[in-house]
Amino acid sequence: MPTHNHPLHAFDLRSVVLFTCLTMGGSSALMAQNASSNVPASSTQTAITPSEVFTRADLDRNGQLSRQEAQNLPAVAEQFDEWDRDGNGQLSLEEFLLNANKKQ
Repeated sequence: MPTHNHPLHAFDLRSVVLFTCLTMGGSSALMAQNASSNVPASSTQTAITPSEVFTRADLDRNGQLSRQEAQNLPAVAEQFDEWDRDGNGQLSLEEFLLNANKKQ
């Protein structure tokens, strides 16, 4: 049985190498994606506490949430007047936690 030995040209060799790399890289990425999707969300993300939400929303760091700062928290902004028990136009951490804990 006669065999034909064709010399591989540089272009052919590069094409084979490129195809192999793309195939191997793509399958590795797919495997990594599948592995990470099996991890429960609770183990990859930590829950943020209401106190941390308050601290992040308190942009001027005065320990009070103004009506303007509360706009970054739509659920709080909608109920701002109800949450502001002393009617001073600011939400203290205590007022915030009292109402945030009711929501949970």
